[in-house]
Amino acid sequence: MKLPGMMGPPELPTAGARIPGVTVRAAFVLAGVLLTAADYGLRGWLGVGIVLSVAAAWFPRYLLGWVLILFLAVGQLARHPGLSWQLLVLLAGVHLLHVLAMLMLELPWRSWLAPALFVAPLRRFVVIQVTTQLLAVLALLLLAPSHDGHRPLSIGGLAVVGSAALTGLGMLLFGPRADEDREG
Repeated sequence: MKLPGMMGPPELPTAGARIPGVTVRAAFVLAGVLLTAADYGLRGWLGVGIVLSVAAAWFPRYLLGWVLILFLAVGQLARHPGLSWQLLVLLAGVHLLHVLAMLMLELPWRSWLAPALFVAPLRRFVVIQVTTQLLAVLALLLLAPSHDGHRPLSIGGLAVVGSAALTGLGMLLFGPRADEDREG
């Protein structure tokens, strides 16, 4: 059906929509393949990661992106529990896959996107990753056994650290607020 008098909104050319929607899917495939290579190496499991990455990008409604995330998490079970660059990269990477998979669910293949669309997800990604990476490093340095089996923090030490953390959290949540101090 063609309507000769129908035209697009006049503000569309100046809206800044310049990025094709398929780039979100391409970024998902690239991130999935690179994370699989970092997690499993260049062995046979890389093929499974490639297939899952492409299938998740091609059929986002089947939620295969989260199957890929589980596949990458299972790859960590074969590693020594400790602090490594692979774990930190995987921690940030699976979060990136989650964000991209959520975007793929909403964005059509042939859409054109304004770069401003990515500002809020990128800001949330950075804030979450800074805190998560710091907590992961701290937890693994304190709780993960070294190669000789020695743990830096025992159960008693963990109880003291946990009690101090809960006390600090309680003071932050239930302590005096800055706006209450100004009123009094």
